[in-house]
Amino acid sequence: MLQLLTLLAVIISVAFFGHLASVEETTFLYSVSLSIKEVLLFIMPFIVFALIFSSINNLKQSAVKFIILLVITIFLSNLASSLIAYSVGHFIVQSAHSIQNMEYKETVTPLWSFKLPMLFSNFHALAYGCVSSIVLSTLLPKKSKELSDKMSDLTLFVLKVLLTPIVPVFVLGLVLKMQHDQVLSVIFKDYSIIFIIITSAAYFYVFLLYGAASSFRVIRWIASISNMAPAFITAMSTMSSNATMPLTLEGCKKNTKQQDTTSSVVPITASFHLVGDCFFIIILSMIIASGYALSTTDYITFLLYFLLFKFAIVAVPAGGIVVMLPILEKYLQFSPEMLSLITALYVVFDPIITSVNVMGNGAFTMIFTKFYDKVK
Repeated sequence: MLQLLTLLAVIISVAFFGHLASVEETTFLYSVSLSIKEVLLFIMPFIVFALIFSSINNLKQSAVKFIILLVITIFLSNLASSLIAYSVGHFIVQSAHSIQNMEYKETVTPLWSFKLPMLFSNFHALAYGCVSSIVLSTLLPKKSKELSDKMSDLTLFVLKVLLTPIVPVFVLGLVLKMQHDQVLSVIFKDYSIIFIIITSAAYFYVFLLYGAASSFRVIRWIASISNMAPAFITAMSTMSSNATMPLTLEGCKKNTKQQDTTSSVVPITASFHLVGDCFFIIILSMIIASGYALSTTDYITFLLYFLLFKFAIVAVPAGGIVVMLPILEKYLQFSPEMLSLITALYVVFDPIITSVNVMGNGAFTMIFTKFYDKVK
């Protein structure tokens, strides 16, 4: 609750008093936020490795089955989201809602460039964690268990004591930048109808997912969403599922009551299970391409590659659209101008997209945990 109140206080303070901050102050705080982001993204693969190693070690014999089932269910969930998004996009196109030229200018740039090398990606961390845990627990089960416990304790310390307290500072700089760049005014002024339709459809779908995960029991339904509120608010500000992972993990553990399974599912969904990307990229691409005579085959081919490429997405700001640009160009015949337009729109919508991704991951974790309990 304290995390939620702190984040709300930051957002509300910026909304009412952010205009009082000078450009220099906003630029400095934004630069600090970007530096924190670099640290978070540098540390995150190690956290993913530790979480996966510990969780797989505890799952033991069922580890391979767990990974296979998880990958399949993520693919099916992304497919379901994409098909629903296609239906919504078809409705918007038929209703003749079109996108005109985009006017959004970034006015705040960082004071310094602070970059940390990416030693290995989250995907590699996932793979290394799985393989090393399975091999070590088989060859040296006692040593593996000791190492697993130490890594779990260290990870918990890093998440709770080091990372979580700096999230409000991280959020502050990013929200100030959004307020100064008038991102929200661009959305509501120029693209309000499209924004409302896509956002409503995405959030309603996620809302139903929580209902299904809670067996449509109203009290638990509301509680499960409330437990994810800190992650939701952080995702809106940070625009990174990876940076939001500590709070996502905490909310999911409250909902599932299962430490090991949840600790394995959340790091994987953060990068690969992206409901928000499914809705926004597919719908925006359909609207932008609505003036071209594209066949159903073109869209089906695009959809298949879209689902496969989602396993290559890095969950950082604008990471979802960058990976998709080549297939948009090849299979939906996007021109350079169209690619620039959808990229700009994705950046503007990114706070909403990431929040849908994070909330969708929370619902998916609940559903998968129930499913895995029945089949393991």
